[in-house]
Amino acid sequence: MSAVSSLSSSAAALGTQNATIKASTNSGAALAQAASASAATATTDFTASTPVSIPPAASGDGRFLYLTQMPSGLDSADLTYEALAQASSASGRMQVWEQPPGAKTAVDQVLGRNAGASTEQARFAGLGSALLEQVASTGSGYKQTVVNIGAAYSPDRIQGKATDALWAIKSRPSASTELTIKTQSGATVRLSIHDQKAPTATGSGIAVQIEVDGKLTQQEREALQSLAKGFDEAIEGLTREPPLLNLDGLMKFDSKLLTKVELKAEVYGLNDKGERAMVLGTRFTANADSREIELKTLKGTATVKTDLRQSAIWGSAEQKARAVQQYLGRVDKAAERGNGNQELVDLFKASFTALHGGYGATGKPSGLERVGPADLASDADAFSEEDHSLLTGLADFKASIVTNRRATNPRHTNEIDIFDYRIGQSTQISGGSAANRALTQAQTADLTAGYHRSLRSKREPDLSSDTSTQNYYYTQVEDHSSTQVELAYEKDKPVRALVTQAASQSLRTIMVENNKVVDTVEEPLQQQSKQKDLLPLLQHLLRQEEAKELSAEERQKTLREWNAMVLGEPGAA
Repeated sequence: MSAVSSLSSSAAALGTQNATIKASTNSGAALAQAASASAATATTDFTASTPVSIPPAASGDGRFLYLTQMPSGLDSADLTYEALAQASSASGRMQVWEQPPGAKTAVDQVLGRNAGASTEQARFAGLGSALLEQVASTGSGYKQTVVNIGAAYSPDRIQGKATDALWAIKSRPSASTELTIKTQSGATVRLSIHDQKAPTATGSGIAVQIEVDGKLTQQEREALQSLAKGFDEAIEGLTREPPLLNLDGLMKFDSKLLTKVELKAEVYGLNDKGERAMVLGTRFTANADSREIELKTLKGTATVKTDLRQSAIWGSAEQKARAVQQYLGRVDKAAERGNGNQELVDLFKASFTALHGGYGATGKPSGLERVGPADLASDADAFSEEDHSLLTGLADFKASIVTNRRATNPRHTNEIDIFDYRIGQSTQISGGSAANRALTQAQTADLTAGYHRSLRSKREPDLSSDTSTQNYYYTQVEDHSSTQVELAYEKDKPVRALVTQAASQSLRTIMVENNKVVDTVEEPLQQQSKQKDLLPLLQHLLRQEEAKELSAEERQKTLREWNAMVLGEPGAA
């Protein structure tokens, strides 16, 4: 084999030397190969990569192999393919690039730096921003792949190994992410990253792609670029161990230019049986009307969704913070009572905090702008400070933590291990004007749980069909609670101010020894319901304010007490 090419320095910034070799083999996708080398120090002298078109061969097929090769002492020599392969095999590994790597291009520079990293977080570091800056600069699609494979001695063999590695990266990644953005002009941008960090039989590597459907305006390109840091923070957080939810940057998109942002990420590992499984799956969507986070682990699913269509009910930053802390406390109590999975609970709490932290006190949510005529539900001045004291201050939401249903006792498969906790808030606003406004806000919480516990510790027992293992407690929990606030005004005078709270709690535990129930403990069913008519108090407060008989401190104290009552926990759920 005598295909020959001189080394060039186009990949010098990657810490390697570059050579291009024509392969006289069957036609196929162009690939580039490089010997494995230490990752180079990242530079900031980046320019956008341009879509590569592979030049046709003078004769025969048009496929090329692109090589970044060390040692650099070869940079002045003409190399036969056999000589290059011999040098590559010194380390037993080769790097293969789908397109010629550019020394001063952001995507290729970061890929070259990250391909040798050993952790997912390090392999994803900087890739999100590089891809967004790429599409912001060119407005067009791009793709690149770098794979690490075992050294081979023929173009056909290298090509085959590289193709197998690329297929494996796409079909069985160790981690992947996809960001889809839709613009006001109708264009869709999709960025994807697939990584396989483990040196599998087919090899390891990273594949990235940008797809653009439609034409991007200059303003839309700038809006995409403004999300670069947020995309990096999101995917680097989700790929770290333990994962960190950091979506603030993605939530701050300009909805006058971008209509939807959707992030999907998956991280794979091993389950309890040692089998490949998704250990964390994330889906985040945001538009002008709503936001949603869904997180899946080996243990279950956590979901939070907020409805942003009624900004008139949002409270001050202080009020929102109090409400979030109150709800997080309820989640902790429910997890303790129902034996919730702590990892899932922590992810849920992070999601709940994140989604309720990105919209404003009143008016428009941060980074989001609803397009439409003003109405009572979005009028920041429609509801008074007194009204807001009887609301949570949060946007409406639905949220849940649900662990996988498991029948862990083969002798009693009806004993299901489950933690199912759901909370929510819904608000109905009516009335033709602020002077004749009416509102009903309902909060609900429901807990259904069942779990086994060892007789000697709080750990889960190891149960089998053997009678000697049938020693355990089995607990079932069923809790429900609700709070409803009703407000109504006629000619700007309050005519209704009612708070109704209800709760029920049920807990039953059986004690089993050698497969026989030896004791049953049941908490008496606790049910409570109470209703408080605040209309006289509200009318009295308004009269005092009008007559200036109330100091600002006394007024604020009363409003805080009303808000604490609304946020108060009517039951364990």
